[in-house]
Order: sequence, then structure tokens, then C-alpha cells
Amino acid sequence: MSRVLVTGGAGFIGSHVCALLAEGGHEAVVVDPLLTYAYTFEPRHWYSLQYRREVLLKDARVVVASTESRDELRRVMRESRPEYVVHLGVLPLATVARVRSDHAFESMLRGTFNLIDVALDAGLEKFLYVSSSMVYGDFTQMPMPEDGITAPKDPYGGFKLAGEIVVQTYSRAQGLPYAIVRPSAVYGPTDMNDRIVQRFVECALWNRPLTVVDPDNTWLDFSYVKDVADGLVKALLSPVVNETFNITAGEGHTLSELYALLRERYPNMPVEVAAKAEDFRPKRGALDVAKARRVLGYEPRYTLAGGVEEYLAFLSSMPERAPVLA
Repeated sequence: MSRVLVTGGAGFIGSHVCALLAEGGHEAVVVDPLLTYAYTFEPRHWYSLQYRREVLLKDARVVVASTESRDELRRVMRESRPEYVVHLGVLPLATVARVRSDHAFESMLRGTFNLIDVALDAGLEKFLYVSSSMVYGDFTQMPMPEDGITAPKDPYGGFKLAGEIVVQTYSRAQGLPYAIVRPSAVYGPTDMNDRIVQRFVECALWNRPLTVVDPDNTWLDFSYVKDVADGLVKALLSPVVNETFNITAGEGHTLSELYALLRERYPNMPVEVAAKAEDFRPKRGALDVAKARRVLGYEPRYTLAGGVEEYLAFLSSMPERAPVLA
């Protein structure tokens, strides 16, 4: 059994990673400031927090701390003595990074530097840095491979790419063994940060109004959170080091396809279509996951239809009234 320090482990992707680590007999130590960036927070969302705490994190040790504090990280590292680190504990939304670039810098770059700095003397087996498909900017290839051009168009993608460079630099300079993973458009149970699939399914289930921008020409590689968690754990525990992997579904779909999929079951979705595209968002699509398949044995199991169906079932099971959180 290995001990894994997971920054952001109480968040959306992190909590699923911790559950998967526990299933494999590993010990997860979570470092998380327990913040939420949700634009809306309905009573049902409290059940997502409860589900994370009582189901996904039931075997993890949670430490309330921030990567922006080197002293807090040093204390947790000294007490937990992990063999591995998964770094998810950064600002999770491109829209927030765009309007709060100062906060994005502190969270995404200073936090990453702090974590690496305190981890260098820990003798880690591997440092897993979770990046983003936003580092590519406008895709120049379809599907987009890991060695494709990286040209971010917004602060979020730029800071994610800068974090990759910091990790790689410390690997060359001081021998830090690492892996970098690039997810895309992650969705699924317990997401509360107003990402695109969450907004679509809550529109379908709860009649929340939704404006969809340029749906026929907006492509994304929608990736179910369980697949992404599986890919992250495989990249972490693989003996292969100092490599970068796309960890996605490996398929591109338009927002129109997502809308049509939901509208079959919920024909009265209150959706308004807008033609003008948002310039700051890069033109994306499918990512190439052939390297992850070949090197890690990664195999995404969820189609978009299958993932949305399971996500809908999870949300539909939530009572309307908020639970009492002890």
C-alpha cells in the first residue's frame, strides 16, 4: 500500500481519485482549503458535498490547508510522508481565471511552486501534475496529440502550461520524477462548479434557463469523471516517468449533440441559442489518447450518452431539500 498526497482531493475530480486509490488499497491524504467556485448553489448541491465526504472520501484523511501556504504544505508533507503526490489543488475554472488573474496566479503558479519546493526532499516515487487541454489553445490537429503545438489563449491555459514547465524544469534540475496529464471537459457526479455539462443536465432536470453559444461549431472532448480518475491513477502508479498524457474520452462532440441527447428525454428544456462565439475560448475537439492506451493501458469506458445517463441518475436521486451536514 502506498501513501498518496492529493491536493484538491476534496474537489470534484480529486474526490473520485481518492475513492479509486482506496479501492486499490492505497492511503489518500487530502490537502484542500474546502473552497467552492460555484456560481449557483442549490439545496441539491449539498448532497454532492455529503456524497464526497461520506462515500468518495470515507477512507481518506482530509487536512484543511492551502497550497498557497508553504508552511502548511511543509507540515503536512512532514507528517504524512507520502510516496506520491497528485496535484489538483488549483483554481478549477477558466472563467474565474479570466476575471481574477491575480488569484489564478497565486493558486495555479505559486501553489504549484510551493508544493514542488516542499516535495523535493521527500524522495517521491512520482509527482503527478494535472494540467488541461486548454494549454493547446486552438487545436491545430484532430485529434490533438501530446506533442502538438501549445499556444494558450487565456490565463487559465497559460498558467497551466507554465505549471507544466515548472514541473519539467525541476525534473531536469533536481531529478523530480513526474507525469503530466491533460484532461478535457470533465463531467459527472458531484460537479458543482457550473461547468458546461452540469449546466446542461441541470437545465434538463430542474428547468434552469441556459444560453448556448454557437452550439454547432463548439466542439469538446467530454470526459466522464470516472474515466479521468482511472487515467490519473494509472499515470501516477505506472513505472513510466517524465511523460505527458492526454486523459480524455478521445472523442469530439458538439454542444448541439449534447443538447440533442438531453432533449430526447427532456423536450421542454429552456434553452436559448446564441450565434456569437466567445473569443477567449479556444477551438477544440478530440484529443489523441493513443499514447495513454499504449503506455498506461488506459481505456475510457464511458461514451457521452452513457456518462450523461449515469450523471442524470445521480442527480435525479437527490432530494430537493438540503441535508443536515454534521
